[in-house]
Amino acid sequence: MSNKTPEMEAFLDRMAVEAWGRHRTGDQCVCCGSKSVKPSDFKDALSRTEFGISHMCQKCQDDTFGAPEL
Repeated sequence: MSNKTPEMEAFLDRMAVEAWGRHRTGDQCVCCGSKSVKPSDFKDALSRTEFGISHMCQKCQDDTFGAPEL
């Protein structure tokens, strides 16, 4: 469950639509459109948290923010 206000959720959704033409809904990546993104697809808890914010899959997160250093 999200801890963001309805206003913040609406703002983030508007940003996603403007940037990528997709809504932040369900388990689809807003950037590449990949469907059925699962928690097990992410490298770590921070990446899973980021999906909750941006709805970007691991590959798109790595492309955008850089791959995490191991």
